[in-house]
Amino acid sequence: MTSTADSPTRPLRRDAARNRRLLLDAGREVFAARGLEATLDEIAHHAGVGVGTAYRHFANKQELAAAIFADDFEQLAASARAALEVDDPWQALVGFIETTVAKQADDRGLHELMTAGTMAEQPIHVDGKLETMRDALFEPVTALVERAKKNGCLRADAAPTDIAAILFMMGVNFTMSEAVGRPVWKRYLWLLLDGLRATPCGKLPVEALDFDELQTALTAAKKH
Repeated sequence: MTSTADSPTRPLRRDAARNRRLLLDAGREVFAARGLEATLDEIAHHAGVGVGTAYRHFANKQELAAAIFADDFEQLAASARAALEVDDPWQALVGFIETTVAKQADDRGLHELMTAGTMAEQPIHVDGKLETMRDALFEPVTALVERAKKNGCLRADAAPTDIAAILFMMGVNFTMSEAVGRPVWKRYLWLLLDGLRATPCGKLPVEALDFDELQTALTAAKKH
């Protein structure tokens, strides 16, 4: 028999609602730090609740991930649509990419979800809702790319899939940044973005790695 606390048609008791919030907050932190290989048991421990409590709220980590990342995908889609209202097509495109990459830099789980070829390729198989929401990003991103090309600020042979590839390539740069203790991913993102410009220009936002940092960064990246 399903208890009142577990029934989806009735309000959660105060303690059950508190435990659910603890699990959601802990899940966000653990997925952000460890990626989607983290287990529901680990998340329960981080939340300070029993494993049984975790499984009463979420059948598995997939269900928990869907609850956590649905908001992120909605915010990214809204960000892409809002960028279409920015007057400067280049700044609109770059602003969206920078915002998206910055979110991924702070959240390994989000990066893994966004850059999977298919959701089935991930160590976690979330429901179709997230895959649909991720795919829904493609429409406004395509519009951002085409508007910038029409304006002449984006190279004519650029494609929307180039943006997805850039997001994927940033993963190793996040690892390198963590290893050296500064956000060198911003430098490499700008190198990639500058390659998309019809006329590359502008100073890179982060100084280059020195030799010792390079060795540290590459060692960390190889382990990623």
